[in-house]
Amino acid sequence: MRAADRRIGPAGTAARVLTALALLYLAGAIEGGAWDVDWYDPVVGFVVLPGVMLVVGLLARRFAARPVHFDGLVGHLANLAIIVILVLNPYTAGGATLFYGATMLVAAWRGQRGCESTVISNLILRRDDQIGCPLFLPVDELEARWRGSGTERRRATTRSAR
Repeated sequence: MRAADRRIGPAGTAARVLTALALLYLAGAIEGGAWDVDWYDPVVGFVVLPGVMLVVGLLARRFAARPVHFDGLVGHLANLAIIVILVLNPYTAGGATLFYGATMLVAAWRGQRGCESTVISNLILRRDDQIGCPLFLPVDELEARWRGSGTERRRATTRSAR
């Protein structure tokens, strides 16, 4: 992926990588101190949840010609509620942390803003659907403002030098 295609900067990338590594570790440490993953955690995290998101992406493609951006306040709250439900349920907690950890790494690699849960379906379907991400929104917004102000400063400097 070219640097120009990235929508997050170094801080957003680092935040996603560090959070992903913590979640991947936590996936096995949820039930106790030693790292141990139940047999169904990878099934939930690497098959069921990505499959659900792929179906959501297919539905979005079927009913919306443009990418769906559910990234307002309601989108953030709905996504937060889903995350809390998945993580608090003992049968989905390990799989959810594996899913979110793995997809955060892919989102960091691709430079994708928004919630990492759409990154796999977006990659497969070549879409840009977005769901609000309350965890990384502050980092992404601050970094976008900082990069935007830097771009404006460079343009102003270039114009004044002419």
